[in-house]
Amino acid sequence: MNFSGAGKTVSMLVSQFVMIALLAFNSAVAAVETELHAEQWELARNGERLLGIGGIAEVVSEWSSDKRQKIELQYPGGEEGELWVSQLTDWLVALGIPSMSLVAVPGSGKADIIRLRVIRSGEKFR
Repeated sequence: MNFSGAGKTVSMLVSQFVMIALLAFNSAVAAVETELHAEQWELARNGERLLGIGGIAEVVSEWSSDKRQKIELQYPGGEEGELWVSQLTDWLVALGIPSMSLVAVPGSGKADIIRLRVIRSGEKFR
């Protein structure tokens, strides 16, 4: 009896199953995230305007669905980046998000962007 063909078929089916399972898992834990550009920030110096920026309201809404989550703020390094993330943190706290739910992390990768991302319970911070 020749089982080599059957072995390849089983192997292929198992690998397809694993790929589908990983895809389903990744989409189930996908974080809600958005980017805040410096130009947008200059125009949004109040809470209502801040929430009007595409993606910010979604991040806040997702966080509020489970307050054990955190909002990660990846900001540009340097003094300007630290000032910017500090101001943004103050606005988010004014909107009702506890400061303990905000995690500021340097290294957005661009000098004019802060990335906001909901981190699900149990995820490790950078």
